[in-house]
Amino acid sequence: MANYCFKCGQPVGPDDVFCVKCGARLSDSAMTAAGNAQPVYQTPQNYSPVMSQAPVYAGNGAVREGIPQPGFSDRVNHPEILAAVNRTRRMSVISAFFIVPIPLVGLFLYASFTGKMEIGEAVRNGGMISLVFLVFAVWSFLKSRPKHGYDAVVTSKYTRERADRSSDDDDATRTDYITVVQTTDGKTKKIVETDHSRIWAYDHLKVGDRFRYHPQFAFPYELYDKTKADALYCPACGASNPVTADRYKRCRVPLLK
Repeated sequence: MANYCFKCGQPVGPDDVFCVKCGARLSDSAMTAAGNAQPVYQTPQNYSPVMSQAPVYAGNGAVREGIPQPGFSDRVNHPEILAAVNRTRRMSVISAFFIVPIPLVGLFLYASFTGKMEIGEAVRNGGMISLVFLVFAVWSFLKSRPKHGYDAVVTSKYTRERADRSSDDDDATRTDYITVVQTTDGKTKKIVETDHSRIWAYDHLKVGDRFRYHPQFAFPYELYDKTKADALYCPACGASNPVTADRYKRCRVPLLK
């Protein structure tokens, strides 16, 4: 009668001390006190090996490999994600406020070294431009602050053309990409994106999709059924990742799985 490893079922010789497949020690479990080999594992009759299935994510954080099954992620308050989001927001604010004094300082230095502009005029003009930068920086900061999240279902999508008032060309137009959703509390919302911005909701969400809106994340739209998703997006920077990825490969931030 053949002998088998007690752990993995690999056939073993009578003098083997370790299993050649899994490395389990056989001397303590597969040998008698007299040193004679004893059968430890017998292959049952009509045996057919069952291939282990790749683990999938069940929507509750138990398993984080493979293509995720339907369910909202429990990683919303993951410490690594929150730290990365706060770091990104902090750097954006610092960068915005850093550029505020540049026009004032630049024109002052220009007037001082070239003499082509009066110091007072340089300070006045530079101060006005810096004030505009400051207002824009404050507006950007307030806009980036988290709002209330919500759960919703996409009810319709459409586009519309309208005049582009930011262009000097009177005939210039811009396209609005509008995603209409109904929240769980019965409210109707319109997510309006333009061809001058990142079109995330319109491209990522399809009619009938259930999703959760996370205003604190760079990419705020999380699908309930991620098996339909073309990609997963980094919550800190919005970078695209394969659906099977667990973390963004560059910054190692966990994805919403």
